[in-house]
Amino acid sequence: MAESRKHIPVKLPSLAFIMCLMISFAMWTVITMAKDYKMSYEYKLVCDHLPEGRHSVTVSDTVIILTFNQKGIRYLTKPFTEKDKVVTVSVNDLIKPKNKVSVYTFTNKEMCDFLSTHNFGSELVAVSSPEVITFYLR
Repeated sequence: MAESRKHIPVKLPSLAFIMCLMISFAMWTVITMAKDYKMSYEYKLVCDHLPEGRHSVTVSDTVIILTFNQKGIRYLTKPFTEKDKVVTVSVNDLIKPKNKVSVYTFTNKEMCDFLSTHNFGSELVAVSSPEVITFYLR
């Protein structure tokens, strides 16, 4: 009975094929991780640190779209992988250079400069949306 069963030999891939496969995977990984990527993410805008005498702030847009420039594996870092993406803005630091009024308007370029200085660093390329953000202080 044991003799009636045929033993079918299993052909294993050659060592050369396995080595080529491993080298190609390593090259693909290096190339993928070395590329520059630009990705845009939506962040909820939260304000804190109000100036003295002010008790609340209203923002024209509570969601901003930020564009980042990163290389491969760095996209796995915390600011890009969080589910609830929130950017906290210190209103006191943001409005310091402006005159003391109740309404402050910032272009996306001004917001990008502020956020790259205080929150994200050089990875932040642009604030894609909105074009203008207005803060109303009371």
